Amino acid sequence: MLRLSPLALAPLALLAACSDGGADRDGDGEISSEEVAAEAGRVTMRPGEWEVTARLTEFDAEGMPPEARAMMDEQMGEPQVTSSCVTPEQARNPQGNMFSGEDGENCTYSEFSMSGGQLLIDGSCQSEGMEGSMTLHMEGTYTPTSYALDSTIAIEGGAGSEGGPLRISGRVEGRRTGECEPDPGGEEGGG
Repeated sequence: MLRLSPLALAPLALLAACSDGGADRDGDGEISSEEVAAEAGRVTMRPGEWEVTARLTEFDAEGMPPEARAMMDEQMGEPQVTSSCVTPEQARNPQGNMFSGEDGENCTYSEFSMSGGQLLIDGSCQSEGMEGSMTLHMEGTYTPTSYALDSTIAIEGGAGSEGGPLRISGRVEGRRTGECEPDPGGEEGGG
């Protein structure tokens, strides 16, 4: 059975979330990676088969060769659809590091709000070995069985093909389509 990548699980981590005032647990006005991980760790979602549709709505990299630009333009708006089984175990622990950053990343958030079916995230990360910085803006809606998120990632300093800025925007929509199909190896809902 197909396992979900952290990128695919990121929006799913938001499902069924309830916020009691945001992730700023210590009240210092800054939301640390640890506070984000704690907030996301409280989230549960409905296990089962999930269909995720992602569309690239903007891709701009300074200095991108014309051939690469043409290829990206062809893909703009084209849906990329995947279907994956979210096991009960994955649903109980949807990986808090999706928003707090992988090892070697230093992420902070000026906004991290998940409540009332609405989501708003603004943050920035600095990855080890990466010149420049990345900013993230994500907003959307969610229910226990569906979500729709618009996101923009901007990387300044060293990201584009000539070391210039990079900006990527897209829309991700997901919905639970039912129970997981048994895999051919005989493990139902295996991941």
